[in-house]
Amino acid sequence: MDLVLVQNDPARTDFITSDGIPLYTSRTQELLQGKAKCTTVRRFERESSLAAQTLELALGCYSTGDVVVETERKNSWKFTGPDFKPYKWQIFIQYPVLILDDNSQLPLARYKRAKLGIVSRPRRPSLEIFSAGINSLDLIVVTFVSFMIYRFAGTDNSSSTSSESSPG
Repeated sequence: MDLVLVQNDPARTDFITSDGIPLYTSRTQELLQGKAKCTTVRRFERESSLAAQTLELALGCYSTGDVVVETERKNSWKFTGPDFKPYKWQIFIQYPVLILDDNSQLPLARYKRAKLGIVSRPRRPSLEIFSAGINSLDLIVVTFVSFMIYRFAGTDNSSSTSSESSPG
């Protein structure tokens, strides 16, 4: 399953299926005149009544004064899921991959960057969910957005024109 990112910024985008159905949206708002930010991820559910329900999760609010600028970027991010299993977002050949951080190293999801289409066909950025991760879709999307904010905290993600400031 692929979740296509409408914008190239995981902190400010909609996640849609290949059929164009919106499943998630992430928004980052600036608070206190640009000194603090708050990211929210929302999940949209379709029911048989065709009414959309919304579940909302605030990832956290942080101020720019709290961000520690480091000389090297973090290439992995480990955490324990709600099922008490260890997970890790790891950069493999420029692509973030979520793996089960145990002896199996089972891949659950992978982020594929956008391609401009100069040498090959153009492609929108997407989050590929492997069969082992289908039942953990909420965990994957929320931790993906969190990891990308964590990984690119020292850059300005609001500009999609600069390749240096864009996480994808």
